[in-house]
Amino acid sequence: MEISRAFSTVSESVAYFFRRPGIGYYIPLYQREYSWDDENIEQLMDDICSGVRDLLDSPDTLHFMGTVILVTENDSENNIKPQDPRALPSRIDNVIDGQQRLSTISLLACCLYQRIYEITAKLPDKDEFEDLKEASDTYLNMLMDFFSVDLMRGKPKRKPIIIRGSIDGWTLNGDDNQHYKSDISSFIANFIRAVDTKSKFTEPRKDSLVADNLKAIKSWLNKVENAHQDSEDFPPAWQILEKINQADLWSYQRPELVELVQERNEKVCSLVQLFAFCYFLLERCCLTLIQPVSQVRAFDMFQSLNATGSPLTALETFKPLVVNVADSEGQGFQNSKFEAYFTQVEKLTSSLSSASSKNKRTNEYLNLFALAYDGNSKKLSKQFSAQRKWLDQTFTECKEISDKEEFIRRMGDTATYCSNLIYLNRRNLPKALPEIDKVSELDRQQAILSIIYLQDAGHKMANTVLSRFYALLIRNEPNADKEFTLACKAVAAFFTLWRSALTNTGLDDVYRNLLRNKMSWKQDNSGLTVEALKTELIEELKKKKIGTKDEWKKKALQYLKYNNAKQVCRFALFVVAHDTIPDPIAPGLMKISRPGSHSYLEPNKWLADDFKSIEHIAPQKSETSANWDAALYENGDYEHIGNLTLLPIEINSSAGNNSWIKKWIYYQYLAEKDNQKLDNLKQEAKQKGFNLKDSTLKLLKDTSQKSHIEPIVQLGATGKWDKDFVENRTERICDILWERMYEWLS
Repeated sequence: MEISRAFSTVSESVAYFFRRPGIGYYIPLYQREYSWDDENIEQLMDDICSGVRDLLDSPDTLHFMGTVILVTENDSENNIKPQDPRALPSRIDNVIDGQQRLSTISLLACCLYQRIYEITAKLPDKDEFEDLKEASDTYLNMLMDFFSVDLMRGKPKRKPIIIRGSIDGWTLNGDDNQHYKSDISSFIANFIRAVDTKSKFTEPRKDSLVADNLKAIKSWLNKVENAHQDSEDFPPAWQILEKINQADLWSYQRPELVELVQERNEKVCSLVQLFAFCYFLLERCCLTLIQPVSQVRAFDMFQSLNATGSPLTALETFKPLVVNVADSEGQGFQNSKFEAYFTQVEKLTSSLSSASSKNKRTNEYLNLFALAYDGNSKKLSKQFSAQRKWLDQTFTECKEISDKEEFIRRMGDTATYCSNLIYLNRRNLPKALPEIDKVSELDRQQAILSIIYLQDAGHKMANTVLSRFYALLIRNEPNADKEFTLACKAVAAFFTLWRSALTNTGLDDVYRNLLRNKMSWKQDNSGLTVEALKTELIEELKKKKIGTKDEWKKKALQYLKYNNAKQVCRFALFVVAHDTIPDPIAPGLMKISRPGSHSYLEPNKWLADDFKSIEHIAPQKSETSANWDAALYENGDYEHIGNLTLLPIEINSSAGNNSWIKKWIYYQYLAEKDNQKLDNLKQEAKQKGFNLKDSTLKLLKDTSQKSHIEPIVQLGATGKWDKDFVENRTERICDILWERMYEWLS
């Protein structure tokens, strides 16, 4: 027998695979259910977004999405169940391997179709937009083939491209929900009907994996759509048109569209960015399709492909080069400094078992190290080949053996930072950093709190600069403990002042410029001082016209809201609770008191259950029966920090959408320390018609830190928590926040 006849193998673009006419994909009953989760979606979407970024610099960029094993069904009448013979595609392929990828790509195509359709529908009815509408129609037609097969009969004529055996059945007509019962096919069938009837796009079944994955996909596509505003994950439209041939995006040169992009037209930019994403998915992502002649051979191949172990990371394949260099140019790798430093790198992933978790951590680490190394690197691609290329080239550029050893040491120092501060169990972080035990306990606590806060706020770029100061610390450089401590506080303060007044736009560039010009590994350590760091950060605030209290406060009074920067609001509430007391002159407000009176700026407090929740005092949903000031809800003023406080989650839930008087009783009970008065409060609540449950009272009584509630209680049961008061409280919070954060910076 000729082996070449047993298997048909071809590697083609994703577009070629899905756009083969008349083919439906059938998942046999014995196959496991759809199981991709957030981690898989994250990897898929990031691979595509990284691919578009790489395409701008490397026109030959491709992304391999894996292998698909299919067996063409030769006996549909007996093997495809349930079935409506009138509705069977002209060819049916059994999916032996690859159903997770194929199903997810179909879902992704639905999401892309919806966004392109909705944005295009909002374009003005003018001649200058006709080319763009034509390009949209082209993409919509292509995407349709990714989730549907055209039977050219029935209502609708298109059917889900993929179904699960014994659960779903292609049907000519009839109720979709009766014939398509798996979460994937049900969603696709309803989506096709919405497209066909031009009706509202339906939502997936609640509490399903498909619903979760669609939400994650849409979150990523939102970044793509808004990349022209601010995005690290995807290039803006003007960069795309500058680097990618227009013939690839929309068949031929269209100067009118380029002009609209140059004018920064929002909808045009969004569509161009979505087109670039589509183009990479359709034409630059590829699959290897294997079609054995029989299912027996298909299963043999499936078992073989899935029993060969986990794929290697770029770090694992980089190690042999390091070993060879140490052996050939140095004193050998074993028991050398090379080995000691590289061991620190390997520890990053040694405790992880799954290939996806190892890849994710490797990606995060290499991106951090590449940025800290020279400040010039764009976000390093998550593609294995790009990571390996960067490591090899950068390492090889080191001419002397001592320089190469230093490069690996720098990798090890950065890995140690990641292990000890980023990936350490959160509950152990308050005890982290024994290296700074000699600094004041207040500074030590506030430095660790700053690190946790920056992580919780998702400010990953802070790690680039802080890892550089940390390297000085573990190398025992003079005053490194104090420098690292103050650097943590300075970066936290800078981030807080920026994000309490501005969006993220331009924030990451601050760190890139700082690293490139003064503080990267390639710049050595001469400019790596807290004094230089603070000077640069203050200068950046001045450039943004928030460098003085008056400038900053003018913007912060409008921007510092729960829905703009949740973690920044939470941190600000900690800052203004720290060492403050009720202001007797202004009931309801706080003022600064003596140091040590009420300590809140501690990592244990940040992590404690007592302060996990941010409470909207005037609730987010206005209840007419609760008599809250209607003015708070006219422009969303209830989101301002002046309407927020810290509460345990359980108490927050209990307080809910109640009236001011009921909430005030909760707060008073929380703030009161006298047991006799607590009993009186319970009776007072009862007289006012509020029955405080014993379980709720226990939660209130057991809360450890309560002083931040005392100023609110001072407003009194008859006080007015209205728009004017929220504005006054917002201003007072901003005054204290600026004073304390600028002190950390200066």
